[in-house]
Amino acid sequence: MSDYIRKYADLTGKDHVENLQWEGRVAAQIKKHRKKIGYSQQELADKAGIPKSTIGRIEAGLTSPRTETLYKLSRVLGIPFVIDGTEGTQEDEYSKA
Repeated sequence: MSDYIRKYADLTGKDHVENLQWEGRVAAQIKKHRKKIGYSQQELADKAGIPKSTIGRIEAGLTSPRTETLYKLSRVLGIPFVIDGTEGTQEDEYSKA
């Protein structure tokens, strides 16, 4: 953890900082996979059945997506629904169960 992040955690709490970091990783993964398959935010929104503004706000880190939204996005993007924000394959996730 950088000094800045440590100081911020001292002020707001470690759990808050870890949550922000998790949300950042999730947002980055959504954007990375959206671009990888060549979708615009509008195309992804249309295919997932959610507003384009929601995609933009998630990718900008302005909102935390609901479980239902994450599920819809994972289906459209063809990526596993990963709770901790780390990358993995669907096979990896099922083999852990």
